Amino acid sequence: MHIVFVLPIGEYYSQAWTGAIATITRHVAGELTAEGHAVTVITPDDGGADFTEGRVVRLRHGSAHPVPSVRRKAETARARLRRWTWPDYGPYLREVRRALRSLDAPIDAVVVANDPGTAGRLAEDGVAGRTVLWLHNRLEGPETRPFATLPDRVAVVAVSRAVADWTRDRYLPATEIAVVYSGVDHEVFHPRSEWLEARDPVRVICHGRIDPNKGHEVAAAAVARLRGEGLPVEITLIGQVRTFGFSAEEEAEYGRRVTAAMEAAGGTVLGWMPHAVLAEQLRENDVACVLSRVDEPFGLVNLEAMASGCAIIATRRGGIPEAVGTAGAFVDADSPDQVADVLASWVRDRAQLAAMKRAAVERASEFTWSATARELLRVLG
Repeated sequence: MHIVFVLPIGEYYSQAWTGAIATITRHVAGELTAEGHAVTVITPDDGGADFTEGRVVRLRHGSAHPVPSVRRKAETARARLRRWTWPDYGPYLREVRRALRSLDAPIDAVVVANDPGTAGRLAEDGVAGRTVLWLHNRLEGPETRPFATLPDRVAVVAVSRAVADWTRDRYLPATEIAVVYSGVDHEVFHPRSEWLEARDPVRVICHGRIDPNKGHEVAAAAVARLRGEGLPVEITLIGQVRTFGFSAEEEAEYGRRVTAAMEAAGGTVLGWMPHAVLAEQLRENDVACVLSRVDEPFGLVNLEAMASGCAIIATRRGGIPEAVGTAGAFVDADSPDQVADVLASWVRDRAQLAAMKRAAVERASEFTWSATARELLRVLG
């Protein structure tokens, strides 16, 4: 089969981007290619180095292609008139259609990420035998308007039952939505050789985007409390500040709060790092805190930490419980005391900590990218 993945506005198939959509697309493209399928990835252009999985077609659209203000105003007016979701949607759609026409081989399936409008239009264009809308998030606001006119021939899949239920209950009550879980690269994310041995201090890790919705300062406050009680525990934060829907002032203020909380906990703050380096860091830790304040679609960070041998402390938000299962401890998002109580019990009882680490690794082993690719192929028929 020739399968074409289409990334939406604001997402990039770039090694510098490492967003969830790009990560999932990259791994699924690799698995499909290994099985003998032809894969093309159509992506906006940020000027960064592409991932190597699949044939990559960059659009003349994205942060690497600034638009003159006069043209931008004209496109914004056109988008408003047509009730498009994004002011620059017209140029994006034209570029996607141009890219599809440029492909030599017949297209068996087009998989559009998170964009029901584009999925519907490409299905009506008849560019492929099958059109799939892959929902990586809960869509809200103006971007949900195209659900009302989504053609029946568009198959819909979601990264979790939580996303599928949310979408069906609000927008697509008569549509069957398949769940295709994400995986984790077990060759990259795996425990260190002596991962079950007790050691001091117990090491706690938070990784991923630094965002007010992620609760990093809650984990730091919990560790600070335990260190004040004399327990051997330390914390590391890996990631960079990158938010959606927050002002520059709110983003900066949260960055200051996290920095202050980490300093109070005697913690270490590291910036963004490539996946291979991140994996090396993760496996040096014992516990990962994933304390989201909002409903996460699924949570790749959980699987990465679990596969690396970290016991998990998480919140029951969105698809997180689908990833963690019974292999972690669940707490309220804004309760450093709950986090501290769980951590303290594990620090004092290393056998219990080892059992939770083992459960996390076993649970993560159930999620593979080959399984993700197989499930997608099943939907494609």
